[in-house]
Amino acid sequence: MEHPVKFATVRGVVFDMDGTLIDSALDFRRIRAEAGVPDGRPILEYLETAPGDDRRRVTEVLLRHEREAAEGCTLRDGAADLIEALAARRLKTALLTRNSADSVGIVLERFGLRFDCWLSREHAEPKPSPQPVLKIARLLGLPPAALLMVGDYLFDVQAGKAAGSPTAFVKNHGGIEPPKEADAVIEHLMDLLDMLPERGDAA
Repeated sequence: MEHPVKFATVRGVVFDMDGTLIDSALDFRRIRAEAGVPDGRPILEYLETAPGDDRRRVTEVLLRHEREAAEGCTLRDGAADLIEALAARRLKTALLTRNSADSVGIVLERFGLRFDCWLSREHAEPKPSPQPVLKIARLLGLPPAALLMVGDYLFDVQAGKAAGSPTAFVKNHGGIEPPKEADAVIEHLMDLLDMLPERGDAA
């Protein structure tokens, strides 16, 4: 498949986790019902304003479900090969997720994935805030414009665009319509290789 979009100046790739690199069984409707979060309200946003007792209860339920999902998730086709190929090209890689640090640790250990850095919601404001993308840029020593943000959800694209980074939307079985703001839309993770430089350390 030919990809007209080329990210010639990209020197690093930032990946979302759930739905992009892994498939997990996180059922947010079930979590909201069990934790007493109003239907349709994003759980993390609800936690920002929830009273103390509610916050503790919701956090406990959320962490339990996230851990179970991380322990039972599967790696998406091409994910490990892509990360390895990017490292071989000397392109920096990072993981950025609204999930917990505990869940990230489980996923990385289970599948042997290695990134130059990773951030969970404990380390920075969650997407769609641009703050975590900007923080990753600082950690990698790259300008935001040299980072490609890759994800399967609107928040990934919004975070990347607000930070000044190009974005690629990954289609998955969730059937989410690609955001019009995305710079590229891909069917398979390995499609990214045709769009990226052969050498990340090229002048």
